[in-house]
Amino acid sequence: MYDLHVLICFGITGIKTHAAEVKQCFIKLPTRNQILVCCDGASKGNPVSASFGFVARNEISDCTGASSRGLRITTNYLAKMMVLVVAGEWEVKKEYVEVCFSLDSKAVLKAFSNGKIPWIVETRWNNIKRNITNIIFRHSYREINFSADRMAKNGVLLARGTVLFYEEKPGFLGGL
Repeated sequence: MYDLHVLICFGITGIKTHAAEVKQCFIKLPTRNQILVCCDGASKGNPVSASFGFVARNEISDCTGASSRGLRITTNYLAKMMVLVVAGEWEVKKEYVEVCFSLDSKAVLKAFSNGKIPWIVETRWNNIKRNITNIIFRHSYREINFSADRMAKNGVLLARGTVLFYEEKPGFLGGL
């Protein structure tokens, strides 16, 4: 209001403004026997050294695992592609059969939903689909995906190819 008062006082008009829209966001936990995997990719620039991270939660919101990984120079899009594949392989290793992947990139979710993924991850993704009977993709706002975002940003500091796996919630996530 103060800014508006100053503009009116000086007779300044014709300035376009953009009104912010507030949206209420909720995290939807997975159903019984399902694992929710919140995934995110991060980079410092595009393309540049990138990373990804994921956090897996069960139906009562307990963290069942998490991971961060440093990547070579790549785009943020490819980092988000790779996190779904690595998280899927982790789920197969843990013998989960119902998985819900949550990601803030509609482009990546659309590519996986339509089966139009890059050839570089196609074989690995097909192996995942053979072992996980029920795969669901869910778009989430960045504000909901904050724990995966934190894991991905921690991965930017890791050397290329370095992977950190956690069997429970990492301490640096705090109350997230």
